[in-house]
Amino acid sequence: MRTCFLLPLLAVALANMRPALTVAHADDILNQARARYAALKSYAETGTVVNEYGPGRGQVIADRHTFSTFYRAPRHFFFEFRKSGGERFVIWSEGREFNTWWSSTKVHETYAQGRGTLAFALAAQPTKNSALQIPALIFSAAGLHGPIESLQQPQTAGMEDISGHRCHKITGRVAMAYGTGYTGAAVPTTVWIDAESLLVRKVFEDTAAGAPGINRTTTTFEPQANPQLDDSRFRFAVPNDK
Repeated sequence: MRTCFLLPLLAVALANMRPALTVAHADDILNQARARYAALKSYAETGTVVNEYGPGRGQVIADRHTFSTFYRAPRHFFFEFRKSGGERFVIWSEGREFNTWWSSTKVHETYAQGRGTLAFALAAQPTKNSALQIPALIFSAAGLHGPIESLQQPQTAGMEDISGHRCHKITGRVAMAYGTGYTGAAVPTTVWIDAESLLVRKVFEDTAAGAPGINRTTTTFEPQANPQLDDSRFRFAVPNDK
């Protein structure tokens, strides 16, 4: 009789433990991935961004953009975002100060050492957050707040194949903080992390809570850890457009 009485209590106790174990496991995976990026000597990737937006009710527009990234420790960096239609946004550093150039404004900005984070913060909107996704992990000491770095309340959601790679699927929420102290509405976010390499393969940012219509972004990555990169990868000649 005592055993029959204890079994239901044990089942309740185990059920209450599961969420805590799930969160701890997700945090562990994320921390391993963050450590992996912070320890990279070099990195390269190509990627795509698909932004879906519209009033909903079957009326959704989908734009597809591409980007590429090259990095060599500690400060050599190149990122180029190509929007559908031809618009470009570039961030680069040949080992010292960071620079940006945006084809929409034709403006070339240089950021002195210690102010390089501004280059990424100002690129967030024009690049659909792709300029913050991986750089926030590579430059972990800079305090950048990208969607992956800022994932809150993470939970594991099983394993999935992304482009033939077995990945941990982790769900959570992201509320991006800005320099003014204002925090945007929470965005349901899902991250897929390669189980073997611990590199990010995909990020899905859903419509923010309470927002009207639809505005969701899917970013996919083809990453390479520690490739050989020469200095030419980090040079950019600003177009002499009139």
